[in-house]
Amino acid sequence: MKVTVQEDLQNFVIKPQGKFEEGDCYLLRDALERSTRCLSRHVLVDLKDLQNITTAGQRILLSYSTQLQALRRPLVLFNINPVVLHSFEDSGLNKVISIANGLTEAKALAQGHK
Repeated sequence: MKVTVQEDLQNFVIKPQGKFEEGDCYLLRDALERSTRCLSRHVLVDLKDLQNITTAGQRILLSYSTQLQALRRPLVLFNINPVVLHSFEDSGLNKVISIANGLTEAKALAQGHK
């Protein structure tokens, strides 16, 4: 898996790409950890190019969602491919983390969080 990051004053966008393997947890964790220290107000995760996600990866997303909420900075997932979305639905993660269809909706959803 590969993880890229784009950052501006409003948004910190994380883009994991490829197949998520157990050993890739550190890549996602490192990007999310960077997001807790940046100046951007919103943390958005583009999952369009992520082929799958492990339960360990889901736990990382949940953990950082909680940390970012405490900092009053929303975590919003968007562009989720159907396989990954199905994994979120099976685990219930889709009920506790904000999910949007695209970037525009993700930004609007993040703006609405207080």
